Amino acid sequence: MLLALLALVQAASAAMLLALLALVQAASAAVSSFNYVPLGSNPTLYTPGFEPIMHLDQHTFSDTVFGQDHAFVVEFYADWCGHCRAFVPFFRQFANYVREWNSVVTVAVINCADPFNAQTCRDNGITYYPMIKVNSCFSINSTLL
Repeated sequence: MLLALLALVQAASAAMLLALLALVQAASAAVSSFNYVPLGSNPTLYTPGFEPIMHLDQHTFSDTVFGQDHAFVVEFYADWCGHCRAFVPFFRQFANYVREWNSVVTVAVINCADPFNAQTCRDNGITYYPMIKVNSCFSINSTLL
């Protein structure tokens, strides 16, 4: 009887430890939001908190985009790029069109001209601007659109 009780306590302790570990991992995740102002020093082409466009950076990209229960459409841009600046009204309009579908798809941007984001842009194979990639539900990588 004592052995069975000890085994039960050990199993409960292991389950609590796993739950605590999951909680710590979730707390350390850096997930963006629509009000998030990206880290880095370069200006952005979109206004955080004003439009239905989520801003990403090196710190928030992976935890925000990968493994989610909805898709992400991400524009990789450079703030100095003329084509990117010309594309802003179209991408902004697209974001407003899909705003009501936020539980299915989130529109996001990342400024690759900011040195803070350079590694993320390299990791995603960005070679020109603007580039749009789609991350499907529960994805671990992007698809070029």
